[in-house]
Amino acid sequence: MMNLMNNNNMDTIDNFLIDGQPVVTLDNDLFLKKDGKTFIDQIEDYFKQIGGIAHCQFGDIILDRKGAQNDKAHGMSRVKAISFAAIVPTLEKGVVILPLGQYHTNDKKQETGMIAAPILIAGERYICVVVVICNKKEKRLYVHESFLFKKIHEALASSLVHDGNAMSPELRGNIANVLNNYLTSKQ
Repeated sequence: MMNLMNNNNMDTIDNFLIDGQPVVTLDNDLFLKKDGKTFIDQIEDYFKQIGGIAHCQFGDIILDRKGAQNDKAHGMSRVKAISFAAIVPTLEKGVVILPLGQYHTNDKKQETGMIAAPILIAGERYICVVVVICNKKEKRLYVHESFLFKKIHEALASSLVHDGNAMSPELRGNIANVLNNYLTSKQ
């Protein structure tokens, strides 16, 4: 398989995810445990401090406590906790890897889409993916994940991706599959 870092045949969108400048650089001390504040309280305060809205290709996205709770319910790692601070830059400067489309949750029709961007956390490169959910009333944060770039690169470069499914445990799940499918389809 070709070396993705030096692939000149990829278009500019793909170069952005593979070797573009990170949209944000974060320290690893964000959203640490605080007395008297739950993690969700901290994220809600952060969202309020930055205005509670992100402007992206899907429109204005609501960032609030409900979104933070949904996101946390899908699992939480230290990297994911830190990368809550990457959600706005990812939405505003990232690329669409999954256009808004129909998705069924609890028998409700909703549109869901994904936007991705490279980020830097404590000197390590990641790709942050933000999932947006849209119903008739509003568009809001649904969930986000951040994937260590070297794991994505290793999986793609060593042919660990088979039929759009990543074999590496760090790259399993629906969001990882969409990102992998997007990157492999552009080679």
